[in-house]
Amino acid sequence: MKRILSVVLVLVLLLSFAGCKQDKGRKLYNLNLDKYVELGDYMGIKVDTASKEFEETTKAVIAYDVQTNLFYKGTVKKGDVVNIDYQGFKDGVAFEGGTAQGQDLEIGSGAFIPGFEEGLIGAKVGNIVSLPLTFPKDYHNAELAGAKVTFNVKINYTDDKIPQEPEEFYKKLNYKTVDEYYSDVKERAIEETIIAMILENAKVKKHSKTDLKNMYNYYYETIEANVKTSYNMTMKEYLENIKKTEEDFETEIKEDQIKPLMEQQMVWYAILDKEGMTVTGEDIEAKIKEIIANSGDTSATRADVIEQLGEMYLESIVVSEKVFDFVKSNAAII
Repeated sequence: MKRILSVVLVLVLLLSFAGCKQDKGRKLYNLNLDKYVELGDYMGIKVDTASKEFEETTKAVIAYDVQTNLFYKGTVKKGDVVNIDYQGFKDGVAFEGGTAQGQDLEIGSGAFIPGFEEGLIGAKVGNIVSLPLTFPKDYHNAELAGAKVTFNVKINYTDDKIPQEPEEFYKKLNYKTVDEYYSDVKERAIEETIIAMILENAKVKKHSKTDLKNMYNYYYETIEANVKTSYNMTMKEYLENIKKTEEDFETEIKEDQIKPLMEQQMVWYAILDKEGMTVTGEDIEAKIKEIIANSGDTSATRADVIEQLGEMYLESIVVSEKVFDFVKSNAAII
């Protein structure tokens, strides 16, 4: 898809996998939200596209595209800290320990085998460099000691982080012209402005303890599965490694991540309720069909979408889109 979701909208959706399980009705926030959310103005939101504030929002949208897609430029110099992805091959086969993504490396530090860092000097950011190298004979891994290998290295960016201009990257995002890209940026900046103003005008009076507990349990189980798969560690070992007690970890996650995201989501559901809008089974089915169509996977099925995304996530997408379309249609955009 061409359109890249704004940071705010993405964050609103992230917690949709979790939430308070309801006995009936919709999957999320099936409660009296008047007790939890005090809505401010959300009708007739004014967006002045000629204002300085809107210009800054537009720049932020472009910066988000650059950062998300690593659209940077420049060349690698000695002393630079470069962010790289690399994969090493011996006799045409990737060898263990020779692959990494998002690795920071100071050029000239001698952290890698001879020739690796030197071979990156002068390389352009965004390019892939192929480095035919030989491991030192006294290398600690006997299987690689003295071995001839090839490293394919992608230069993501240097510590200078010189951003590309839209004229340089719009085609990479599948826009036909740079004007088409700028037009989409403007639309996303309008959306960002409306969303930010609605959230600023609203106030969440309290959080549902049940929702907080369920969301934290979901987050904890997700992290637990990830550290087991990626690092073969238990959660106890993981917490010891990051030097946190389980109580500290829970408090930090709830306060810094779950509560802010939950507050944003509750505002959308509160508007949905106040305006008498509903989420129907037909809405969900239409969204599933849209996701399948946009995926480009002709073998994808309804069951696949539900298994991978979950019913709550699908519902939250429909709510967010339905509410946003309503408030945008009633906004004053000049």
